[in-house]
Amino acid sequence: MGYFIISKDEAIKLLENRSLTIAVIGQGKMGLPIDVVFLEAGYRVIGVDVNPETVQKINEGNPPIIGEPGVIEGIRKGLKEKKFECTLSLEKAVDESDVIIIIIPTLIDKYRNPELQPVIKLINSIGAYMKPGKLIVIESTVPPLTTEQIVKKQLEQISSLKAGKDFGLGFAPERTYSGRAIEDIRDNYPKIVGGVDPRSTERIALLYETIAKKGVIQMSSSTAAEAVKIFKGIYRDVNIALANEFAKISEKIGVNVHEVIKAANSEPFSHIHRPGAGVGGHCIPVYPQFLINIADQFGISAALTKKGREINLSMPYHVVNRTIIALNKVNKNLKGSKITLLGLAYRGNVKEYRYSPTFDVIKGLKEYEAKIVLHDPLYKEEELREIIDIKFEEDLKKAIHNSDCIVILTDHSHYKELDISFFDEQANNPYAIIDTRHIFGHINERENDKRVIVGIGE
Repeated sequence: MGYFIISKDEAIKLLENRSLTIAVIGQGKMGLPIDVVFLEAGYRVIGVDVNPETVQKINEGNPPIIGEPGVIEGIRKGLKEKKFECTLSLEKAVDESDVIIIIIPTLIDKYRNPELQPVIKLINSIGAYMKPGKLIVIESTVPPLTTEQIVKKQLEQISSLKAGKDFGLGFAPERTYSGRAIEDIRDNYPKIVGGVDPRSTERIALLYETIAKKGVIQMSSSTAAEAVKIFKGIYRDVNIALANEFAKISEKIGVNVHEVIKAANSEPFSHIHRPGAGVGGHCIPVYPQFLINIADQFGISAALTKKGREINLSMPYHVVNRTIIALNKVNKNLKGSKITLLGLAYRGNVKEYRYSPTFDVIKGLKEYEAKIVLHDPLYKEEELREIIDIKFEEDLKKAIHNSDCIVILTDHSHYKELDISFFDEQANNPYAIIDTRHIFGHINERENDKRVIVGIGE
């Protein structure tokens, strides 16, 4: 008998004894931490991935993940105790598991439409191997209505089984911040769960209550659970867009936006985010497009969401304009000047470049025929050859040597720890700094005979 179709008392007993096997499909930055949390709780876990090299490295105890504390140790412990294995075989994982968790990437295509084909293809494959009693949980972020109207329909059609009767299905969004994924899953937030029927919601909730110390929030439906993740991401995107709009206005009226935001946020109902070069990562730039797509289907404008995207997408080109202004202050032109960009990663201390604003900054600078050098302490030159066609320098001193302008795009700790004198000694004086991350906000003297510091919104 499967976990979903046995009685609640029997299901609770299985959970108490940790007698369930959990399959986690997708062994990336989020899948591996999920593996570890369930392993720590005492479950048997089967990881599934389509990349043979990834599977091999994981089974050797060397998962290809950087910057997530506890992942390597947790996977190695699971392998040693024979509670964990990674496989290419989806059939094996579906057959041997009681619960199937899907955490593969969901992106947007070149037209900014949701790219759900990988999820649909995976669901069709799972349906072909399905037997009664399985519980399927989607953790991949998807547009609202996806679980109910697409995943459920496909599974029922392929498997000839009925959701809510023969198998359970629901959505439980990952709620993590890169660099602390295990801690977030296990300790920091309640788990959001929503099934396509009440029994699915109940069984998903019972499972996650065994790993989430802050408990579980049961939503009325899978669509409501999907909306939680999307709405939260869009709130952040629009809030950042508002901060960026404030920054542009502050530059014109002669105030420091960071000073103003800090003062405004001293009241408990003000939570203005920080401006910057734009928004990157695999989440925040993507989720608004999911909602825009849904809104268009229902004839709703989603004007605020669209405008937030428009503002944030414009910020890399605003950085280019700020670069021109700063260079003019030191009597230099952008054309032919050496511009050193510090940071490819979209966020400090996180090795992730997807949708990083740095790409559009480079695109804008190239239009002015600037000589561009890129540095990021988290990357090696060979890693970036197939990612970006730009000169990359691993040595920071060489990267900024004789630079006419240094643009700080990522707030890595490595950059925050540097004294301004380091730049003064290496740059081509007089030179400019474009500080999009406000790491030199403590320096009162913004201009002297060596340099000028120009920020976003100051």
